[in-house]
Amino acid sequence: MKRFLILTLLVAGCNSSGNKSNINLIGKTVEYRYGESVYHVTFDSDSTLHWEAMAGNETGVKASETYVSEWIDSQKLFVTWGEENGIGVSQLLNFETGKVQNHLLRGRAATAGEGDIKILIP
Repeated sequence: MKRFLILTLLVAGCNSSGNKSNINLIGKTVEYRYGESVYHVTFDSDSTLHWEAMAGNETGVKASETYVSEWIDSQKLFVTWGEENGIGVSQLLNFETGKVQNHLLRGRAATAGEGDIKILIP
């Protein structure tokens, strides 16, 4: 009985999000800002998204992607996809702070960056 109680307390303690639920991003667009570069990423489903460069040196470039994601807690989403041009994208979206940590993989060269995010209201 003592082991069961300890295990139950450990499992219950692992859920740091409490009663908060994850943000529903399906059908929503998230704006990313990296300096002068602005991207709109729309989550079409739980596995597909499309993005478009709205400002910066890639303005007008757009694509649809298949992604995987995992909620770390109710405000932080880890998302990854591979682009047609071979770039691997991994991001941590932190809706609590309005920041995105972005890692790109081009071949064997990895780069990291940080930007600002916000959910656009239609």
